[in-house]
Amino acid sequence: MLGFGKKKSRTIEGLDNYELPSFSASVVSLLGKLRDPECSFDAIADDLEVDPGLHVRVLKTVNSVAFGLSHKVSNIHHAVSLLGRARLESLVLSVAVKNNLEDEKTPDWFDMHTFWRAAARRAALARGLAQRLHPETQAEAFTAGLLQDMAVPVLAKNRVRNYQNLYETWNATAEVLSLANLEQDSLKFNHARIGAQMAHNWDFPANLVDMIGDHHSEAATTLTPLSVRVVSLLKGNPDIPLEETAVQAEQLYALDRNIYCELALQAQEDAEELVEALR
Repeated sequence: MLGFGKKKSRTIEGLDNYELPSFSASVVSLLGKLRDPECSFDAIADDLEVDPGLHVRVLKTVNSVAFGLSHKVSNIHHAVSLLGRARLESLVLSVAVKNNLEDEKTPDWFDMHTFWRAAARRAALARGLAQRLHPETQAEAFTAGLLQDMAVPVLAKNRVRNYQNLYETWNATAEVLSLANLEQDSLKFNHARIGAQMAHNWDFPANLVDMIGDHHSEAATTLTPLSVRVVSLLKGNPDIPLEETAVQAEQLYALDRNIYCELALQAQEDAEELVEALR
């Protein structure tokens, strides 16, 4: 299995007494087969069918407009052969993380459905931007957009000191503020770095670990695709129109405002379908 599933630390630096939940046995087995070049696509599809919940979510997500395929996929064997190992692995990781985070008990002030609506908008817009800006990274941009804030529910669950006030202040203000910077100033750590630790401990591919860890970076030298950095500008409130970020995207990343608004309108529609697919 090329080392997948080897025991790694489940503790997260900065979060006392928190242990990262493990993926299910079926997910671990499937990811191991996806990383084994000698494992056939039929065997991978058969393994995926063993977990009905994962099977259904993967197929529904593949067929959502936000994923970007030009035609519908009829069954899981077709999906495996069409997507290939890398894209299917990214998709399985997305569904597995959502399953694990849904099992996390968050406080009343933090709504997980709202969180996933916001995450779906980032994923849909990141893929749309990637299609225009760097088409070869569409699958990675989609996954990184969906999961870049995956540490936020963990911070909320762990009742990190002052986190509710910090998060709600960032979410409510129209000012251009980086949640990661606010967290770093107040807590001396931030959700991007915590998310990278989670991704590493869950054995994500190195490029996805980097994208999650660096998604708030404005440096032109970062390896994180521009599409992923742009969608990090979006707040956690999914009811804020995506077009409102057009000025920031243009100022920070020289992204044409008209192109951004065009893609934002489409992503807004695609995201709602993606949320339903991930249920």
